[in-house]
Amino acid sequence: MEDEPALLEKARRFENKIISCAKNKENILVATHYDADGICAASILCEFIAKNKGHCQIRAVSEPNSRFLDRLSSSKFDLIIFLDICAGLSEEISKRFGDKWLIIDHHEIPDSELHVENVLNCWQFGIDGNSSISSSGLCYLVSKTRSDGLSFLALTGAIGDRQDIGPRRTVVGLNAKILQGDTEYSSGIDSKNDLMVWGRETRPVHESIANTVSIFIPGLTGNKDACLASLRGAGIELRSGNRWKTASEFGEEEKQRLLEAIVPHLSGTTYTVEDLVGTVYGLNTRDEYSTMRDSRDLAMLINACSRTGKTSIALAICLGDEQIFANNSDLIISDYRAEVVKTVQNLLSSEDRIGEKGDYAMIVGDGVVSERMTGAICQIVASYSRFRTKVVLVRTTTPDGDVKISARSGKERTGYDLGAALSQIASVTSGVGGGHKTAAGARFSISKQQEFQQAVDGIFQQQQLKRRN
Repeated sequence: MEDEPALLEKARRFENKIISCAKNKENILVATHYDADGICAASILCEFIAKNKGHCQIRAVSEPNSRFLDRLSSSKFDLIIFLDICAGLSEEISKRFGDKWLIIDHHEIPDSELHVENVLNCWQFGIDGNSSISSSGLCYLVSKTRSDGLSFLALTGAIGDRQDIGPRRTVVGLNAKILQGDTEYSSGIDSKNDLMVWGRETRPVHESIANTVSIFIPGLTGNKDACLASLRGAGIELRSGNRWKTASEFGEEEKQRLLEAIVPHLSGTTYTVEDLVGTVYGLNTRDEYSTMRDSRDLAMLINACSRTGKTSIALAICLGDEQIFANNSDLIISDYRAEVVKTVQNLLSSEDRIGEKGDYAMIVGDGVVSERMTGAICQIVASYSRFRTKVVLVRTTTPDGDVKISARSGKERTGYDLGAALSQIASVTSGVGGGHKTAAGARFSISKQQEFQQAVDGIFQQQQLKRRN
């Protein structure tokens, strides 16, 4: 049963703890996940700490393995705040850091953490962290430093974690309440139903489609010339006087023709044109030509930064550095898009990298997929019709001798709880892992590959994983 008042009460205790450390000038470390939700969460908390005359360091990481925690234990921080990571690791963390730590996270946790005071997690209060609120939303609730910019970051983190599951791709649950409840601060955020393409207000429409990787369109994503040819072939007027038109300038009839031109390219995927239309949220206090005013664009830009090793730029963007955004955004998106297209093509053109057994497909990305890209690539591969009834696992090796796994459910594969599956795999392989019902990840030593394969077969082939109705 959901207990929002109890969640808010615990958020106030976290708030008081952080305020005390900030005002006492204590040395605070914020360790966060490098995806859009983690970066937005860290940015909200950083602003909150600064408002209370404190300072903090921020480190963005992938899975927090034992080596990472060991390195932190030798550091001299008065408080370490883990954001969007470390679900299920409170016992290990307590052994290393005593009481000088907090976890703020929305991933499902084991029963042993349901009553841990240093953990703030929505599942402790019967609130679904898959859909109702993300880590950035929890950080917003912890912070009483309200502004439309911070509620926009909370919204962006939720969208980056694909929590826009309501009608017409709206946010639901506590995410919606953050917008509806804080009217003084969320009034600067507008919403409307529109095409969900990159730079819909700021880029020529053919470039918008080519740069959209959240929905991967074979033959169009990454290919501006093909996009231009397809739209011209559909008889769509792409220019207004001397300039290119943006997607936001199109009338309803033009948008419909645009979608019809895209349909043939969706063949082979489980996407439909409806996946390209939904609610877009804009921060209307931003300049109308700034990509930073669209939550979906900002989430994509943060993910692009982080997955190409530029988390410092992602943080700077969220903290309001317009200049670094202006100087880097186009190049970052271009590099990210190019890596995504190249990686997907390399994987799907190499049948020896694809193994299908029972309910799952294992994609071997060693030497092709960087460890930061496994989630994004897995999401795209799972969208192909070939894998619509499968759980897709993308694996790759890391420079420090680990194996990184990302898992996603195909559109027609329901019933599996991937977060529980990857947590079980992590336990068997002495690694770390977990996540959500339809998206999860794990990391373990390369020496545990045999145990990993046995665990995967046990879970997916023999269907021993607990299913949820």
